[in-house]
Amino acid sequence: MDGKLVQNLKPKLEKLAAEYYPRIRFYCVDVNVVPQKLVNRAGVTKMPSIQLWSDSCKQAEVIGGHKSWLVIDDVQRMIDQKE
Repeated sequence: MDGKLVQNLKPKLEKLAAEYYPRIRFYCVDVNVVPQKLVNRAGVTKMPSIQLWSDSCKQAEVIGGHKSWLVIDDVQRMIDQKE
């Protein structure tokens, strides 16, 4: 995964998380650290993956592999569609 994408994406996701807190909570999970069982349950196959979960069920997902601002736009749309 492109390190520059992660550097640009993380602060933007943190800002978005602050805007929605406490109604929506964002969690950052390092797939290299957590048990593989969790990664498999979430269905993470590409990085970065941003998922929306409600009541223990995945509701939507954005897989970022492009410009960070496009990922943020996709995440914003994902949240707006589920609210």
